[in-house]
Amino acid sequence: MKPRQYQSELAKKGASVLKKEMVVYLAWEERTGKSLTGILITEQVDVHNILVVTKKRASVDWKTLILVDYQVEKEYTVVTYGMASKLNPKDYDCIILDEAHNYISSYPKTSSTWVVMKKLCAGKPIIYMSATPHAQGYQMLYHQFALSTWSPWHNYSNFYNWFRTYGIPYTILVHGKDVNQYDRCDEELIRACVDHLFITKTRKELGFKFEPKDKVHYIDLTEQTKLMYNTLLEDKVLKSTPQPIIADTVMRFRSSLHMLEGGVMKATLFSLPEKHKCLVKVNKETIEDVCMYHAYYVLPNTEKVLYIKQHWGDKSSVVIMYNFIPEGIKLREAFKHATIVQATSYAEGVDYTDKEHLIVYSQDYSTARHTQRRARQAGKDRQSEINVHFLLVKKGISEQVYQTVAVNKQNYVDSRFTRVKL
Repeated sequence: MKPRQYQSELAKKGASVLKKEMVVYLAWEERTGKSLTGILITEQVDVHNILVVTKKRASVDWKTLILVDYQVEKEYTVVTYGMASKLNPKDYDCIILDEAHNYISSYPKTSSTWVVMKKLCAGKPIIYMSATPHAQGYQMLYHQFALSTWSPWHNYSNFYNWFRTYGIPYTILVHGKDVNQYDRCDEELIRACVDHLFITKTRKELGFKFEPKDKVHYIDLTEQTKLMYNTLLEDKVLKSTPQPIIADTVMRFRSSLHMLEGGVMKATLFSLPEKHKCLVKVNKETIEDVCMYHAYYVLPNTEKVLYIKQHWGDKSSVVIMYNFIPEGIKLREAFKHATIVQATSYAEGVDYTDKEHLIVYSQDYSTARHTQRRARQAGKDRQSEINVHFLLVKKGISEQVYQTVAVNKQNYVDSRFTRVKL
C-alpha cells in the first residue's frame, strides 16, 4: 500500500506535533485514511513498541494494514478496548487510541475502560483518532486528554474542577430535585487550549468527490400495527403478543414503540410457555435463583421489510442496518443476499464503499454514531452518489429519533421522548 500524498504530508505535521506536545489528535472525517497516517507518524518518531487500541470490528483491518498492506519497521500490537486490561504498560512506549470518542470520553465520571487506559497511557505519547471527537460537546475532551501525562489541563485534578473554569452550569428538574448538568461549555475557551493539538480534515478538503446524503423514506404502517402502537402508547401495556408487553419505564416505553414499528417486540417474563419456545430467541439470566427470560418476538407486520424489497430488492449490493436484536432475526429470515448488520456495532470502522445502497432500518440514539454510520460508503475512489436511506414512520418514534440525532445533533434521551398517536 502506497500512502496518498496528503497522508504523507499530514503525517509529517502530526509527527512534529507529537514530538513537541506528546499528544496529537487526528480528527479527520470518516474513511479518510487516519489509520495509515497514524502508522506513518509513529514510524517517524523515536518510539519502538506501539500499542493500537481499537474497537472489535476495526481490529482485523488494523492487523491487515500492519501485517499485509504496509511494510512497518517497528513493533505493533493491536487490541480491543475490552482486552486492554490484560496488558503490561511497560511493554509499550507509544499508544494509538482509535475511535477515542467512544470509549474514554464519558463525563462527569470516568468509565472502567478509562481507568484501564490511564494506567497504559501514563508517561507515553498518544495519538488520538476520531471523526467525531466531541459530537456531544467539548466536555467530552477532558477525560480523553486526561489520559496523557501532558494533558493541556493537567493542572485540574478532576472533571468537576475543570468544569468550574470551562463549563456553563445549569440544572434540570428531575423528580422534584434540581440535578446538575455538564453538557454546556465555553467552546472558545476550550479550543484556545487544544486547537494546536488537532489536525482536522474533511473529505471535501482531501479531494473526495461524493459526500453522504440522507434520504428519508416514510413507511405507511397498517391499521393493525397503528392500533398496537397507539394501544401501547396509551396503556403502556400490550396484550396482543404471546406475552404481555409492559412498558414500565421511559426507556422500555420508547424502545418497545421503536421495535413495534419494525415488526418485532421484546418481553420480560419469569417463565416461557412451551408452545412459544420455537418462536423466540431467549437470553437466560439467573437473578436470585429465579429464571428470567427475555423473549424476542418476531411479529407478523412487515411494512419496512416489504418497502425495502420493493425499492432495493434482496441484492448483495444492499446493506441493511438494524438497532434491536430481534430486528436482526426478522431481517435475516427475509433477506438472503443483502448484508445485515447491527447499526451500533457497525457504525464505525467498517468499509462499505463497494455497496450501492445503505439502508438504516432503525437507528440508535447517538448523534456521534449517526455521523459515523452514514459515512460507511465514503471513499476517495467512489464513483457514484452516496445515499443513506432512513426508514421512518411519520409522527412515530423513529421520526423523533432522526430529528433529534440527525437534524438537531443531540442524543435522543428520555427527556426527548414525546407521546404522539399515529
